[in-house]
Amino acid sequence: QVTSDKKGRWNFVLPVDIDGGGDLDSMAGNLGLKSRLSASVQAPVRLYYNDFDGNGKKEQILSYYLRGKEIPFANKEELQKQLPFLKKQFLYAEDFAKATMKQLFGEKNLEKADTLEANYFSNSLIVNDGNMVFRTIALPWEAQLSPLRAGVAVNANNDNFPDILVAGNYYENNIQMGRYDADYGTVLINRGKNRLEAVPINGLSIHGQVRHIKKGMKKGKEAYFLARNNDSLMIIQYADPLPNK
Repeated sequence: QVTSDKKGRWNFVLPVDIDGGGDLDSMAGNLGLKSRLSASVQAPVRLYYNDFDGNGKKEQILSYYLRGKEIPFANKEELQKQLPFLKKQFLYAEDFAKATMKQLFGEKNLEKADTLEANYFSNSLIVNDGNMVFRTIALPWEAQLSPLRAGVAVNANNDNFPDILVAGNYYENNIQMGRYDADYGTVLINRGKNRLEAVPINGLSIHGQVRHIKKGMKKGKEAYFLARNNDSLMIIQYADPLPNK
């Protein structure tokens, strides 16, 4: 069992004994830090789910904080399509921009809404300190450029510490969010003491939306099989170990 006090948009968890201590740690894929959305304990991202206009159909309202104020992510035009009453209550964009979430959607509606909250978007290493105590450590910035969706333990530099091959991306966002496509495959070199160094894959670029990575054999040599969403299966192999520092 893996636990963390961080509320993220976690995509996958890879159990791996990263420090050689005999217990399982984890590498966990999250949203990453190159999204329009940022989150913290003081300024979380929230999703409200309720029937805000009383028509018998529930709507989803995504919010985030900007300069200390919670605001909806969708703009006025988009929200009016879902909630026509907003057009009558807020004729001008300036009035809409100045309104609080309670003024826009109603205090009681927000209180009664099913609410999901996220306060941490870093792709992370979750270290098992024993006795059900886990520490969440953000991966290097090179591994934060896109959501990570898959990973596998590898021996990239021929030492005694397990390294990790990770990949991800996600294209099916709306125009305002933009697609997440900045990850081309990353190797996390294990330098010991829970320190991972992100390096590219020997000049190889992994394009597409990777969803699963499995270790296998190809022509008697260890290989990694990458399943990409709406794309072909990709197979990669290491030619030579990376130099150990």
